[in-house]
Amino acid sequence: MHDGNFFEATVSGDAAGIIVSLFTFSHVSFLLEDDLLGPRVAQYFHLLRDFAGDHPEAGLIVRAID
Repeated sequence: MHDGNFFEATVSGDAAGIIVSLFTFSHVSFLLEDDLLGPRVAQYFHLLRDFAGDHPEAGLIVRAID
């Protein structure tokens, strides 16, 4: 469960990895927003989010990161 959005569900290992990676990319992109790497990390977030759109658990992934 994520306290910020009250998401609670069981997901597969690959979906969990995508969710954790998206949270990490988001967090790091804000930490580095004044650095040259910030925009690149944000780009990775968006690329992975787009990739996750084709995942069988896409709806759960989006709910988890919302």
